[in-house]
Amino acid sequence: MIVMAPGIFLHLLDIGPHHEPCCHIVLDNAMQTDSLRLTPLLDGSGHLLELATLEVVELQVTPRAMVDAYINTDMAVENRLAILHYFIVHLAEMDLVTELIMPLAEKSMDPNVAKILQEVLIGGSYASVLRSLPSDALTLVDLLPLTTWNSNTTVEVKLSAQFTLSLSQECLWNPAVMLLSPQQRLVPYRGDMWTRLWDYLSEHAEVVRFRPTTVADKLMVSLVCYQPEALSRCSTPLSPGGMTSVGVGNIPELSGGRCSKLAFDPLPFFEVEPSAASKQEHVISVNLREVSMHLLKRGRGRESPMQVHAVATRYAAAQLELSRLVCQLITKAASVDTASDRGFSLVDQMSNDQRRVLFALLERYCLAVECLAFPLPQGFPSFLTYLGYRTLSFSTFLQYVQANVLQLQIDVMKAIMMEVPDTQEGVEQKLRLLQMLPRSRGKRLLNQWQHPASLMVRARQHAQNILAGVEGAQARGYPQRNRNQVISRGLAAFPSEDRLSPLDTFLDLLTAKANLAELDFNLLIAATTASTEEFL
Repeated sequence: MIVMAPGIFLHLLDIGPHHEPCCHIVLDNAMQTDSLRLTPLLDGSGHLLELATLEVVELQVTPRAMVDAYINTDMAVENRLAILHYFIVHLAEMDLVTELIMPLAEKSMDPNVAKILQEVLIGGSYASVLRSLPSDALTLVDLLPLTTWNSNTTVEVKLSAQFTLSLSQECLWNPAVMLLSPQQRLVPYRGDMWTRLWDYLSEHAEVVRFRPTTVADKLMVSLVCYQPEALSRCSTPLSPGGMTSVGVGNIPELSGGRCSKLAFDPLPFFEVEPSAASKQEHVISVNLREVSMHLLKRGRGRESPMQVHAVATRYAAAQLELSRLVCQLITKAASVDTASDRGFSLVDQMSNDQRRVLFALLERYCLAVECLAFPLPQGFPSFLTYLGYRTLSFSTFLQYVQANVLQLQIDVMKAIMMEVPDTQEGVEQKLRLLQMLPRSRGKRLLNQWQHPASLMVRARQHAQNILAGVEGAQARGYPQRNRNQVISRGLAAFPSEDRLSPLDTFLDLLTAKANLAELDFNLLIAATTASTEEFL
């Protein structure tokens, strides 16, 4: 519904029987109406009658006018979210959404960037599910998240230098009490506008939409105990590999069946995970379970198990596809060409300015996705970590790792370990990174790092495991020799008057704590010898 104050503003109210009133758009109306006397026609067709000349004037708001208003620097973020909602949910114009996302690279440090990306994620997922569900399951769409636009906040829109419009929305508590029920009317059960309004208010009186923050709160607890090395793909009911086969969250459906160039833009990284079980799979499984439980609890008996499964599965698939789509938009906004190369080599080819812009945008994207508990594309954590390593200083990079913003996956660590030189500063950096890794992952990298420092660390860990009573703590990498060769080499390395060196005394202590088969004498002696050498 359009409300026009000639010469002041144009207000587009997003109201209707499909969802609650929200996402209202306020535009500046610069039309000169001093000599005009306009009145609307009763047919509700959007035409006005100019009383002076009796000419019929068509009142039309084009998408291009909304795009121009969105680009305006004085536009409030709530108004921009409403315009994005209108393009995604009502018009299915993803090309216009792409045009609105492109200027984000110029203001990548703006805190509102994450809010804009969240609106695209929520609105796009809702629109994708709405256009792909069968007709018998559409009653459950009212329980899915619709928008991030908060109807309880007051929106201030600067129309011009003289006018600033303050917009607030008030919700009536139990509005059906202001209407007569069909049994109380003079002519009971006669259908008209008021009975339809009564039925609609009664039907939607207790509609509670699913909140993504519910999943985000639970992931804060479950991800602390999450260990990719200890999980397998069969532990979750819906794997990422099977999500794309659902075929609901794709770009043509979001664009109303039209083909879009975004469908052919590859991501800047390869969608593979170095571990058997990925964080994406864990997030998808939690979302699928929570959405299904919410639909069963709030469906008011209108749903069947098959309908709940259809809605929950399509919504989980749409979340993943929208996450990939927004990542494509962010990469395109940063002017990064992903057609020639992808992955770590793409980061190496980029200039410093491109790296900074892309890292700032992907950081906002990661924040938006994790706040909504959406799944990240496979390979994104490793790509963001390597991009951050090449963009930030080492001290800042460590702060990002300690804050769990960047994840040291095995493929990223291999690339960093190969790139950092074995100088004194480089060895210190490698050791600091290895200390932040889980035990199994750090042990794998230590075994692959051919350096005396790695030898010494492995020997210390081996001796610590023996002294702590850990069974089977034998380090690998050196063939076993007999006991006589080990003792003679130890005495030759540290000769003394009574033929008892500190190394032999320490080895005797270890043999008293563990069996000979569990000790790696060669590793201990080689590490002791390396500690006496200047290798830096």
